[in-house]
Amino acid sequence: MWTLLFPIGFFVFFVALVVVILVYNNKKERERTQAMQAMAARLGWSFAAEAPMNTIAGMEQYALFSEGHSRQIRNFMYGLASGVKAAAFDYKYVTGSGKHQSTHIQTVVYVEPAKLNVPPFALRPESFVHRVLTAFGYQDIDFGQRPEFSRQFILRGQNELAIRQTFNDRVLSFFESYQGTCIDAAGNQLFLFRGGYRCQPQEIEGLVGLALQITKLLEQY
Repeated sequence: MWTLLFPIGFFVFFVALVVVILVYNNKKERERTQAMQAMAARLGWSFAAEAPMNTIAGMEQYALFSEGHSRQIRNFMYGLASGVKAAAFDYKYVTGSGKHQSTHIQTVVYVEPAKLNVPPFALRPESFVHRVLTAFGYQDIDFGQRPEFSRQFILRGQNELAIRQTFNDRVLSFFESYQGTCIDAAGNQLFLFRGGYRCQPQEIEGLVGLALQITKLLEQY
């Protein structure tokens, strides 16, 4: 009898633990949504708890939004920042499947300055995997005069000449001070994030300010 009760008891305990975790996570997500909505109100922005993937025109062309599956936009807030169209949201997607499945979620800031016009590019922190891939021909635009930037980041895009002109010495120097920064940009659209990092609601305003600072630098190329 005891040999039967033990696995039953373990199963009940496991189910109860899963339920507790789900309830806790749902509670934390509700609290985050409320906090993000409050921040949107403080900024004078509009807010939606969920938004479709075509909320921002052309998102599908950017590297971040073409990865994985089960893509979701949550806690979407949008409005004007210093007269520039801007937004911030939590973006979630899944890579792999089954026991190899991984969920990725990060806060993304978006700005759309009228004067910005950059060639399409993707900027990411350079990892060991990237260094191995570049040895086999994976594109990484390096700058000999800025070895620190080239060590920290992998920069990719089809129009390498235009990207090199965009990333002048001032831009390269700026990014050397912001390790871990990720950017997807083209034309007058720029997305800023840190891979796998969901910022606190009170950090949103600062991240939007950083994105605007970057666009000012890029406008001057």
